[in-house]
Amino acid sequence: MKIIKTNFIALFSTIACLTPKLKLGILTLLFGLLPLPALANYKVIVSPRPSGEIITLKVEVLDENNVPIEDLKKSDFKIEAAKLNQTLSVINRMRLIPPGEQLKPEPAYVVILLDMSGSMQEEDANKVKKIDGAISAIREYIKLVRDNNLPVSIALVPFGEGGRSKCNYEVNQQIIAKSFFLANNQELDKKVTDLSQSPTCSATNLYEPLKAAVQYLGNPNQFNKNENNNELDENTDTPQIPPKVAVILLSDGYHNKNRETEETQFAEVETVLKENPAVRVYALGYGESLQHLRDRAYNCDITNYQLTQNNAVDLISKCRLSGKNIANFIVDQPRLKQIAELGGGISQFPDNATDAVNSLETFFKALRYYELQYKQVGAEPAEEYQAKVSINSASRKIDGSSEPVTFRIPNFSIQLPLIPDRLIILMLTLAALGGTLWWFKGWSEQLKKDAERWL
Repeated sequence: MKIIKTNFIALFSTIACLTPKLKLGILTLLFGLLPLPALANYKVIVSPRPSGEIITLKVEVLDENNVPIEDLKKSDFKIEAAKLNQTLSVINRMRLIPPGEQLKPEPAYVVILLDMSGSMQEEDANKVKKIDGAISAIREYIKLVRDNNLPVSIALVPFGEGGRSKCNYEVNQQIIAKSFFLANNQELDKKVTDLSQSPTCSATNLYEPLKAAVQYLGNPNQFNKNENNNELDENTDTPQIPPKVAVILLSDGYHNKNRETEETQFAEVETVLKENPAVRVYALGYGESLQHLRDRAYNCDITNYQLTQNNAVDLISKCRLSGKNIANFIVDQPRLKQIAELGGGISQFPDNATDAVNSLETFFKALRYYELQYKQVGAEPAEEYQAKVSINSASRKIDGSSEPVTFRIPNFSIQLPLIPDRLIILMLTLAALGGTLWWFKGWSEQLKKDAERWL
């Protein structure tokens, strides 16, 4: 007994001795598990544009939701470059041109798919008919492109299927091709006005129009003369950067064509999106959230988690609204979000016309980019080089870097100094003005001589 008692005393003494250390260890473990402030990872997408030893990099900076990041400073960027297969080194001198300040922005082609289903006659949260809110948002989008003087061609394409001809809006690649107008073309305004007066009485077929638009834009032959998408500039042998191509899918509903095979149909959409990674897809689901719709319906025992799943539409369609058909208010948020994610774009879900305008403004920002210029020391014509861009801003908690991109120095190019475009314009203007004054002075002196000879 004495031995057992001695052992217990020793054990308790050991525990008492270790207790502070155990407490400290537990606290350390708990604090180690707490989330610490960290820089968010952002996507950085780079397109190189070499012109001799002056290299231009067109840079997109996107957050985790593919929303463009604005107002970055020169100090937030870092360029690393080198000859191919050599170690990258930091470029110490570069020039930043913010979005919207480029003298010659790259062209873009945007297809806006507008849902013409009967549910677009329903009112949004602000008591505005959804078709009217959608038309207002599209007008504002066109105005933004015009005000920023961007070389954007827009195809406004209605979609929907109906038994009557006036309710049937067919979409195929030929129709899309004929629908493109430059944003400053008045024909585009006429198209918008015509659609605002067109009947909205169709059933919603989301997938076929989307596939047609993505396949059309994904074919580079639509926009470049050379079938290899390698058309050359007039003064250089530098391949053109392909134009930006995007689809804006504006709908207030869900895919209801052959609903029983929806998963198979969506798998086809997924395949098309993966086969055409250059095409960005932006989804705008116009209407109330599924949670709000569930809360005002009855016989609707559905959890928030279930409303985030791909079968949410089928679940909520079994609920009931007083005096209304619930199908007219269902926006398939899970699928639209999935479409945007697969298409590398953004999904927005406004419930009123004002927010719909703001959503399209967000999509508009995705057409713009930063431009970085630097001098590649020792650049050799026809040789390949690589560059990488990193973004680091502790104040804005942004951290990200691009994959290294490869480019070839052209054999022939016009060398331009690494100075601001406005200074180049000023120098050219002064040179032209000086030449004009010199010619005018010579001309006036010649007139004076002629006059003296005749006197």
